[in-house]
Amino acid sequence: MTLFGLIRKLEKLSRSIVTQLRYRRNLGGFCRSIVMQLRYRNLHAGLFYLGRGSQIDVGPNANIHFGRGVNFTRDFSGVFYGNVTFGDRVWFNRGCYVSVHGGLSIGDYSMFGEGASIHDENHVIGSSSEPLPLRGFVVKPITIGKNVWVGAKATILQGVHIGDNAVIGANAVVTHDIPANTIVGGIPARIIRELRVAE
Repeated sequence: MTLFGLIRKLEKLSRSIVTQLRYRRNLGGFCRSIVMQLRYRNLHAGLFYLGRGSQIDVGPNANIHFGRGVNFTRDFSGVFYGNVTFGDRVWFNRGCYVSVHGGLSIGDYSMFGEGASIHDENHVIGSSSEPLPLRGFVVKPITIGKNVWVGAKATILQGVHIGDNAVIGANAVVTHDIPANTIVGGIPARIIRELRVAE
């Protein structure tokens, strides 16, 4: 490679980094993401942002893939022990909690409001003489489509599939599958109306 070619490559790389840093609110979040990638060899990610006060616990058998521009804002908590796949530009607002012991897949451009939580596990319940904490977990994977908007403090529980372009209302508890292009709300979440897709 010539000196001129090397200079052009460095200019292109620096422009790319500057563009990505504009998406990132500060250099600290970018640096925290680099430290995460160095610390966990099973974390495969594009450039992502990890806000102040955020914690991500990655299990030794986890398999994690983040697309480009994933944003975990301030005070995010994550327990990633299973298979985790986030598409490009997935956004978690302040105080979100995600617990993955089996599998979680989130499509591109999905957004999660403040305090939203996702759980792919639940305690084994029922009548038994065995103490509840010793019964273990039931784990079922969760799939969330592209362009999904999850409102503040909504909870998504195990085994749920949410279709593309769905809107989950604030404080909703999602216990069953949600079709694409719908608005849902309530406890448990019910369809409020269908969205018309612009042509």
